[in-house]
Formats: sequence, structure tokens, C-alpha cells
Amino acid sequence: MSVRTNAQNLDGTTVSVILRTIPDRCPNCNNHGQPDLCWAVYTTTEVNKPLYAAFRCPVSSCRALYVAVYSYVPSTNPPTWALQSTSLSHFLEKQVFPKNIETISPLFCLTFNQALIAEENKLDQICGPGYRKALEFLVKDYLAGYLYKDEINKQEEVKRAFLANAIEKHIDQDRIKQCAKRAARLGNDEVHYTRKWDDKDIYDLKSLILMTVNHIDLTIESDRYLKEMPA
Repeated sequence: MSVRTNAQNLDGTTVSVILRTIPDRCPNCNNHGQPDLCWAVYTTTEVNKPLYAAFRCPVSSCRALYVAVYSYVPSTNPPTWALQSTSLSHFLEKQVFPKNIETISPLFCLTFNQALIAEENKLDQICGPGYRKALEFLVKDYLAGYLYKDEINKQEEVKRAFLANAIEKHIDQDRIKQCAKRAARLGNDEVHYTRKWDDKDIYDLKSLILMTVNHIDLTIESDRYLKEMPA
């Protein structure tokens, strides 16, 4: 099913377009039905760049807003656009991390938020491995980029080590170690065929990772004040 609508241009004017296909499945509740078209917008004047359209789920118990991405079909008049994908990610609030964490491990922050997007989009078999990968970035960046920032040999040792070994051998601060160890164990459940912790889930994994974040941030802040204010 196609629909003709007006897409808002960058200068505020509107252009008549045809959306060749309307998504018939909501990415939030996974139910089928014809959604309500709310608006369509151009984000650039280049014809090879996507057009975005917002839809509302028709299911009364859901009514979620989601975005559909459309690509231009050449040599069509009026302009015609083909559906590429739908996503909830444009409406998600990212996890904000302390400045210390953003500084020492930007890849952790990026990977954690990508896993969060996967989780919110009901990709429950993908988000767990993503959180596990984020944890490894966090731990190894803390060790190699902060704790051993002036020790090249130690940095290389940490980078080559298995995550569990890196935690056990190189982290002395007990709160960081204990939270990171447990997060690593739950993370392993997300990437292995069988689970060892049937009573724990993705929420426990995220909680332990965020506790590890907080303890690392507290340690870095404590180190800073002890350095700036010697006894």
C-alpha cells in the first residue's frame, strides 16, 4: 500500500511525495496493522539521502511512535520513496556516563548505548553480547588507559588477557573487582549456549556494569583529590 503525503523541507516548505510502502508491523509491540502517518521530513537536500516518516501504532494497548526510513526511487514524478527500515531508536534517551568514564573509555559509552538501543527494540538475543562487549572495553580501558597509563608492557598484557583474568589479576580495588567479576559472569551467560545463572537476567547485568562504572568513577575522583590535596 502506498500513500501520498507532504514532506517538510529544510526551509520549512513542503513537497508532495509518495511513500511506496507503509510499514504494517509495529517495532514496539510487534503487532500488525495500518499505522497512522504523523509526519514526513527531509533531513538534507541531497536526493540520495533518506527521508524519515513518523508513524503511530494502531493497536490501542501500544500506540507507540516509531520512525520509518525511506530511500528515493530515481526518475519518479512526483517523488517516490521506498521503505527501508523502521526503528524506535530515535526516541530513546541515551545512558549518560560520568565525565571520567567518557574520557577513559568512549568505546564503552558507545557500545553500551548501542546495546541499549538493541534492548529497547526488543532485540533480546543481541543486546546481552553488546553489554558484555561494553564491559570489556570499560575494564581494559580503565586498566590500560588509567591504571597503567605509563606502563607499556602492562598495557599490552591487559589487552591480550581474557576479561576474567584481567579483572582478577590487575584490579586491586575490591568494589570494582567484585562488581566487574559478577558482571563478567552474567555477560558470559549472554554469549554461551547454556546459562549458569538462571535467576539473573539482562537487568542484573546492566546493574552490575553501572555499579562498576560508579566505583571506577569514584576511584578516579578520589585519586584526583588525594593528588591535589596531599596530607
